[in-house]
Amino acid sequence: MAFVQAREILGEASEVRTVNVVQHAQLPDGDYTFFDMYCTDADCDCRKTMLHVRHNNRHVSTINFGWETAAYYQTWYGSPLDAQTLAEMKGPSIDLTSPDVVSPDGMLDFFTTIADENYKNHVRNQYVRFRKAILTSGGSRRAAEVMDSVNRAPSRVPNRNRNLRCPCGSGRKFKVCCGRTR
Repeated sequence: MAFVQAREILGEASEVRTVNVVQHAQLPDGDYTFFDMYCTDADCDCRKTMLHVRHNNRHVSTINFGWETAAYYQTWYGSPLDAQTLAEMKGPSIDLTSPDVVSPDGMLDFFTTIADENYKNHVRNQYVRFRKAILTSGGSRRAAEVMDSVNRAPSRVPNRNRNLRCPCGSGRKFKVCCGRTR
């Protein structure tokens, strides 16, 4: 199952949420941007998003967020779910691949406060638009191109054009994102 940023398929019309944090007990101050990512499998209807969270232009956390009911995920999964897996399917959870540059507990606490009904509606609507686009030949082709780009990670492609989009999905040029000299 591959996840791709919504804006890679939907274009600039795809909404991105940026929230300014000031004096949170567990998170550094500054802007946190949440990039919605959705599954590209045409046969999957998981109704989840994966959110790459960036702070100071750095990927600091990855959140999984399922907005459906526990009954929906139980049915979707097709076999009994233990309590922990069900909790990871429904609602927010930190992804296993999260870089955890900021406190995972702090990020979940913060995300829970901003995941109001408006945000849930945004995620649902964007998911529907993303799924429709993926089911078109152009959308599935674009998803394959993005995944091919991601699979050619910079460390494995020494002659990567530094002016192309970064394969991490940030939307920025490689040279000002993961390819910048430190």
